[in-house]
Formats: sequence, structure tokens, C-alpha cells
Amino acid sequence: MKTKPLKTRIVEVFKNGELLNARAIHEIVMYDYPSENYCCIKTIEDHLKSLKAVGILNEEGSYIDDDGKLVSTYRISEYGLDKLHKAS
Repeated sequence: MKTKPLKTRIVEVFKNGELLNARAIHEIVMYDYPSENYCCIKTIEDHLKSLKAVGILNEEGSYIDDDGKLVSTYRISEYGLDKLHKAS
């Protein structure tokens, strides 16, 4: 089976309308990209920001984690769901 691009796989993770952050997404997709160095939380954060910028995702909120880092949470937009269904 050919592996999908990471950004595409990230969008697919949101298909059920869940509220997720980069760490949660990483835990889901890391097994699909076991030997890929680019499948890391920083890269996923960058993809989430990019997907937000084009309207695929909405940033629903943020919080400070136990390490003092700002964590953003995202949910797929109606536009994103429409694009996802058309691509399937």
C-alpha cells in the first residue's frame, strides 16, 4: 500500500469532527510513517497552521500544557469536510 502524504493523512484524522491537537494527531499517524523523520510534532503543527490558513481547519482554542507550552486545538471546518468528501 502506498503511503499518503502526511498533510492528507492529517486531514483524514479529522473526518469525524473531533477536536485534536498536534500531539494527539502524532499518536494516530506515527505508525503510518514509522521510518520518516518528518513525521514529528513540529511538522504536524506546521501542517495544522497551513490547513487553518486555507480554511480546511478551524482553531477552536488553546491552553498551556504541563510543560508551559501553548497548545492549539483544531476541528475540521464545513469547507474541509466538503473537500475531504470530494477527494474520497
